[in-house]
Amino acid sequence: MAPRTQSWKDLPPECPDEKRLLATCLRRVKDCTDLTQQRLAAECGIATSTLNGYLNARNQPAPEVLRRFYLAVQEDTDLQGVQLPHSLHELESMLSGQTDKARTASQRPAVRILNRSHGAKFARRRRSRANNRARVPVPHQRGDRHTRTATGPGWTGLETLLDRLLRHETQDAFFMIWQSAMTLPASEIPHVVASCRAAGLSDAADSVITNAARRDLSAVLRIAACFHEAHQYEDATLLLSSATVGTRATQSS
Repeated sequence: MAPRTQSWKDLPPECPDEKRLLATCLRRVKDCTDLTQQRLAAECGIATSTLNGYLNARNQPAPEVLRRFYLAVQEDTDLQGVQLPHSLHELESMLSGQTDKARTASQRPAVRILNRSHGAKFARRRRSRANNRARVPVPHQRGDRHTRTATGPGWTGLETLLDRLLRHETQDAFFMIWQSAMTLPASEIPHVVASCRAAGLSDAADSVITNAARRDLSAVLRIAACFHEAHQYEDATLLLSSATVGTRATQSS
């Protein structure tokens, strides 16, 4: 039986990336079972609204609640022969990583935007991009479930990037982002950025753009044109602004 997915609400644009990533992964696990949120909440010993809060990044589960949630889904999917996309250990590591104040900088995902000198202007643009993020089309309802459908070309490397971030292989993740930005054809860059944003990795998407802005002028202009064709206007603006800042820095050095 193939995994199925319901129509999820967009996560809050102000949600931190690590919290967003955990909620996204919880949703992916939930999509593998036909158990309702009410049934899963009962298995976890919590209210349905509380479970809904975990799935929408409003709050975080306690470790024991996370474990009960995962085992309830796993028990159902084992009977159906469906393999879960994440292990319990991965989810526990993500949760503990958010609450562990002693976590070192080398363990954090190295996908932050490289140039923060643009300040509040780009913060507003990022919020605007999040508010206008395209919704993924889904088929008509069948109960409270939706079948998983293809929505167009996406970045085939997204699963690998998510896996590396989950394993805290931050250097490998950063190199993968840099390599994609610097070597992929201009027409593929919008797909990479859109795929990262859809997975909740807005910092990774911004990092792809700022790295792509380091390419030669003709490549940057082609990428900007591809962003416009994909109606990703804010991404095109960020690309050109980053390229302009980089050019000025080079000329002044």
